[in-house]
Amino acid sequence: MPFIDFSAFNGSKIDKPFEREIKFLLSPDIDPSVKDFTFLLSTLAPHGGCTDYHTHADAGELMIFMSGKGKAWLDGVEHDLKPGAAMYAPPGTIHKTMNTGSEPLQIACVFVPAISTDYIRQNIEAAQTKKGAADE
Repeated sequence: MPFIDFSAFNGSKIDKPFEREIKFLLSPDIDPSVKDFTFLLSTLAPHGGCTDYHTHADAGELMIFMSGKGKAWLDGVEHDLKPGAAMYAPPGTIHKTMNTGSEPLQIACVFVPAISTDYIRQNIEAAQTKKGAADE
């Protein structure tokens, strides 16, 4: 089983309105010894960094909030985020996260079953083409 140090990975930066950084850490398409899940670290920028509203058709997403504070919307219900909280979005469930604080909001995201890192990249590119779609 691989051991990873988050600081050893370069992140992919996403511009406003979805300002954040994503580090692809563990996935079958990164390391063949990894099976059945994909793990990434998402760091939302202070004062409004967010995701768009989205779903994952074939995988559930477990989000563990490690630092910072914010809001999440899961199937139309708003939740406060803080370190030590977690949220699970089953396959097909619409969800979004947003940083409402002055520090980065760091989220450990685990997808089960595994999804490809290309799938995540494609979704990010699609979201960035939605000009001004970060609606609050």
